[in-house]
Amino acid sequence: MASIFILHRERLLLPIQREQMVRNRWKSMTEDEWLECHNSAAMLEFVRPKATKRKLRLFAAASFRRLTHLLPDSRQQHAIEMLENVTDETEFPRGIGQGARMALPPSADSYAGKCADDPYYVGLMLYREFMSSSTACHATAALNGLADHIAEQMEQCRLLRCIFGPLPFRPIVFDDAWRTPAAVAQARAIYEEKAFDRLPILGTTLREAGCHDTSILDHCRQPGPHVRGCWVVDMLLGRS
Repeated sequence: MASIFILHRERLLLPIQREQMVRNRWKSMTEDEWLECHNSAAMLEFVRPKATKRKLRLFAAASFRRLTHLLPDSRQQHAIEMLENVTDETEFPRGIGQGARMALPPSADSYAGKCADDPYYVGLMLYREFMSSSTACHATAALNGLADHIAEQMEQCRLLRCIFGPLPFRPIVFDDAWRTPAAVAQARAIYEEKAFDRLPILGTTLREAGCHDTSILDHCRQPGPHVRGCWVVDMLLGRS
């Protein structure tokens, strides 16, 4: 009973409180720990001081997009699109967050205590993402609304590795000679069309341009997941 109470209590903690707990535990991390870590909140808080708001918002967008089966309302879908598209320091239109709030299911009570996903809680975290100054922390907090939160947490860890790669630990020198017209055009199309299945083609183009950096080429060959903010595509396009 004690363990059940602890789990219930931690689930009800405000995301900002949970974030502080994680930040206190994970103030440093090695690259090996980053590659093996199964705690997306820990990875997020480690990388936060090194990350742009754009990168954090893209992580939040990718995380919530994986939960669209629990966020079916068009206002929720629009909110996720705004996370993807308003990615710099620009403030969101006021109506976006309120729209996500109005799209919440009528009550959380019908989901309480059940071994099922909780659309209310996940929707609430999406709404709070727009109200909070702590970008992306509610994306990791949304996992508390899932019956199988462990599997989804693993996916969030993969998203963070796609977006940040090895850059929090070591610089990758991207030679301007690799930015051929073909490579730039492919990267731009991948980004704009979300056509990340074309990354292996981009990897081949980069190799033909003289790139032999294994971190870059291996990432292009990996099956993913790959999302907007992918560190290789961003480097090629000069985005941060």
